[in-house]
Amino acid sequence: MSTYKKFLADAYKSGVHEGLVGGMGFGLVLFVMFCGYALSVWFGAKMIIERGYGPGAVVNVFVAVLNASM
Repeated sequence: MSTYKKFLADAYKSGVHEGLVGGMGFGLVLFVMFCGYALSVWFGAKMIIERGYGPGAVVNVFVAVLNASM
């Protein structure tokens, strides 16, 4: 019984560590992805205001960024 409890405790610690690392990795991936979205929206707005680009060109670039992030 004591051997089983020891192995169970080790498995629990390993599972908690795996969950923490997996959650941090997934959070980092989503952070980078949403930062790319924000950058493309900001840059698109800047191009519309400063260079007179049309909204169609900006949406085209935004969709390209969405595809690239996947």
